[in-house]
Amino acid sequence: MEIGVVLVVCLFLVVAGLVGSVIPGLPGTPLYLVAMLIARFCGDVEMSNLELFVIFILVAATFAVDFFLPMWTTKKFGGTKAGVYGSIVGLLAGLFLPIPIPGASIICMFLGAIIGEYIAGQSNDVAVKSGMGNLIGFIVATTVKFVLGVYCGWRLISFGLDLFSKN
Repeated sequence: MEIGVVLVVCLFLVVAGLVGSVIPGLPGTPLYLVAMLIARFCGDVEMSNLELFVIFILVAATFAVDFFLPMWTTKKFGGTKAGVYGSIVGLLAGLFLPIPIPGASIICMFLGAIIGEYIAGQSNDVAVKSGMGNLIGFIVATTVKFVLGVYCGWRLISFGLDLFSKN
């Protein structure tokens, strides 16, 4: 396959991954790995096996950060399991709202943590702190995913520039 086409497809995957990194429920980081694998094995770019392995490890670590960090920050801010479960229910509710509202899943996740704490009998202070902890964890995890995507996109662009400058 033509190297230019391969790199364009890979860049498209990275852009789709960036969108998926910001919107909860859509795959983001797996698309980065797929793009880099395609570039390495179909595009014949000069990427070492070590770099590919490091990207694989970073994608796996980012998955873990994305899953565990919001729960950890919820607990760290004084929330309980009820806040964590509430945020999960809120996230799912936000994903399936019949009316598409920008940021609905994030808002619902925050409100879900607060409602979960209220249901568990926690005070307003604990409930709001739990929601804030969850929101901060989500923002940090999203930032980590986005930075990894920007790195992968930058590498693909640099591969393309290297290839076209040689011709």
